Amino acid sequence: MLFAAERLMTSCHLSIDLVIGDVAITQGKSYWACCVDPSSYLVKVGVGLESKLQEWFQVPQDVVSPRYDPDSGHDSGAEDTTVEAPPPYAFLTIGMGKILLSHGSALTSHDPNGCTVPLPPRIGICLDYEHGKVSFYDAVSFRELWECGVDCSGPVCPAFCFIGGGALHLQELVANKQERKVTIGNFAKLD
Repeated sequence: MLFAAERLMTSCHLSIDLVIGDVAITQGKSYWACCVDPSSYLVKVGVGLESKLQEWFQVPQDVVSPRYDPDSGHDSGAEDTTVEAPPPYAFLTIGMGKILLSHGSALTSHDPNGCTVPLPPRIGICLDYEHGKVSFYDAVSFRELWECGVDCSGPVCPAFCFIGGGALHLQELVANKQERKVTIGNFAKLD
């Protein structure tokens, strides 16, 4: 059922609520954690390019999905590019007490079609702005669930999308961690 819900076009039967964080990240590494109510129908937690999230927020919800950026399909030039740009959003899909992991995640390398895993008590999200990468963790065991690239060409915001209802509790505020190089004698250490 979770696989079907992930592929479902968000049209007339489901309500969609998008919550965009009030913190725009423009540098460094940021981490936060949240708890998703296991009875939530479909929740997406992650990050997105602020301009694209605002744009998506203004578009009628039956036209666009928070996972995919629409393409006109005609003379856009997108088909001609050989280097694939990172997506403007990175969301982990959670629903009905499970996480849907796409192929290429740490836990699904043996299954090219993806799989579901039980929802941990807390989900950790770590954004590395300089490297354009977001990682999702089981915040209790610190086991990596999934890592992917995200467009960091502008401010990036935490985002939460509720499809068909759900509940989420933000457990830790977004915090920036600046790497600091400490030199003692001839040895250097990154904090």
